Amino acid sequence: MRLPDFLIIGAAKSGTTTLYKYLCRHPQFYQPVKENTTYIPQKPYSYKEPNFFGCDQNYAKGIEYYATLFEGSQEHQVCGEASTDYTKYPLFPESAARIAQHLPTIKLIYIMRHPVERAYSYYVQLNRGAKFKETFEEHIHKTSVSLDSSNYMLQIQQYLKFFPKEAFLFLLMDDLIKQPADTLRKVCNFIGIDDSIDLVPAEGLVANQASRFFQDTNRSKITAPLRAIPGIYPVAALLPQAWRDGFYRLLKETAYGKRIEKEYLPPPMRPETRQMLLKRFAKPNQRLAEFLNRDLSHWSK
Repeated sequence: MRLPDFLIIGAAKSGTTTLYKYLCRHPQFYQPVKENTTYIPQKPYSYKEPNFFGCDQNYAKGIEYYATLFEGSQEHQVCGEASTDYTKYPLFPESAARIAQHLPTIKLIYIMRHPVERAYSYYVQLNRGAKFKETFEEHIHKTSVSLDSSNYMLQIQQYLKFFPKEAFLFLLMDDLIKQPADTLRKVCNFIGIDDSIDLVPAEGLVANQASRFFQDTNRSKITAPLRAIPGIYPVAALLPQAWRDGFYRLLKETAYGKRIEKEYLPPPMRPETRQMLLKRFAKPNQRLAEFLNRDLSHWSK
């Protein structure tokens, strides 16, 4: 029964998808796969985030089910997955204990970013593709998950009950953005694969960007009535891209376009909310800085 050699446990909206996609370029990394029954039956697809140890429903399927995600791996490959629910305590309180029970020698990668920006970004992701019915302030008043997941020491402490500090590789999202090659070498060394392979494409790699997603969503929503006209799509497809872009910009500036954009773009965080959260995270950030022996003063702004 093949089980993972490492886990990327979070934090959500801190570059976990980008890091995972970098690793997918390495021949010694095996991507967990699952049968795709929704779009292309009988064709496996990459299963980055199974959330097996966090979600009770998934965990109830048993460790044998989890092992099937890695059964296609070869002996020279390492296996891993990236489930950010593993650091959403107390929403998923059993994650660390379950991981320790089944994977006592696992290697854990935890990547973090500015806690206030991460919390807001997570709120935005929760509403992707839907109208924003609540502000960020209303969201954090209703549920604590966005803020709890940004209290990194709180999350780390759940794992230190079961794992030594040496079981972790702690990273900052800034490391991955500013020094991707050096950061990936550290990751490769940590999980035991060849660190000489260049995993950074010339054009760069940034996955799961909310800004690009909302641009695409707005364009889709604004142009939806036109695309619903019978026969319009084949005609539009024949037009040069510059013409289609120009027409979209005109439509976007209409009262209709502005209304749609307002409904689907996330409300900004209020300045006073940011200041309140900076104070809230000041002590946890200080403890984390001491724990990691890293300067995190830029997180106080």
